[in-house]
Amino acid sequence: MLRAALVLAFAAALLLAGCGGDDEEFGGDLGVPLGAQNDSGQDGDATLSEVDAGTTRVVIDVGNAPANPQPAHIHRGSCENLDPEPAYGLENVVNGKSTTEVNVAMEDLVGQGFAVNVHKSADEAQVYVACGDIEEAAQVDEGR
Repeated sequence: MLRAALVLAFAAALLLAGCGGDDEEFGGDLGVPLGAQNDSGQDGDATLSEVDAGTTRVVIDVGNAPANPQPAHIHRGSCENLDPEPAYGLENVVNGKSTTEVNVAMEDLVGQGFAVNVHKSADEAQVYVACGDIEEAAQVDEGR
């Protein structure tokens, strides 16, 4: 009986050791801190979650949100050097919150030079109020 328990414990340890994955895969959620821009006072976070192999859920939660809807996107580049043309549209941020499923694999966003961005309003889309670099967040997450 003791021998069977030891064999099972060893097998479980081997199984768990193999669950770490490799550097090519990304699993779990990734929190992307959103920093306030242009004195908006709107900081918060975006959480990226893999829904399936080709879909990523993006949940945005920012504080100090105005009453009007705010456009949000995933852009190529970084918050310091953002491509003004959105790569992926996200649901408008309403009352500080937005949830969108985008047709892109999470691994295609992580480490590929993308940022999550929130705009002031549809009329003032050129004014950015919050932004977070996906790649930077992934590097911090890897370091844990």
